[in-house]
Amino acid sequence: MASFSKLLDDQVVEKAKNQLKEIGKTALMSRKLEAVISARKHGISQVAKVYDITRTTLTSWIKHIKNDAIEKLNAPAERKKKNKLNDLQRSQILEWIKTDSQLTIKAIRIKIEESFNVAISKSTVHREIKKLNYSYIKPRPQHFKQNQNKVAEFKKKY
Repeated sequence: MASFSKLLDDQVVEKAKNQLKEIGKTALMSRKLEAVISARKHGISQVAKVYDITRTTLTSWIKHIKNDAIEKLNAPAERKKKNKLNDLQRSQILEWIKTDSQLTIKAIRIKIEESFNVAISKSTVHREIKKLNYSYIKPRPQHFKQNQNKVAEFKKKY
């Protein structure tokens, strides 16, 4: 078994475990924290091979945690995906939703393309609506199992 790094002590592992509990396992940083935690048990070289990173990278992650600079484990802003819509455009979309609650995702998408000259997908529109704390519920004028003949007969009788 490989010798353990003096840099990687129990205090660093505890900090990583606490941060992992705080952010959850879905965050991008969680992969890095899990690598640091497993490096304590399996060694830096072995974990670096498994995670397909260099020893230097893993060591720098350990140093960031040790120096309480966990925010440095996040990806820099230049590498993060840019939003296609700005805050002003989002507020305009919010106004559209407030004035007409029956707008569909497709209709909002078309309005965005016409008004802002920005082409986005339906899933992106759905995500933007969720960011505005609204949910999209598809209105159903009729139940999908509804028998049209019985409805017409009911309307004639009553």
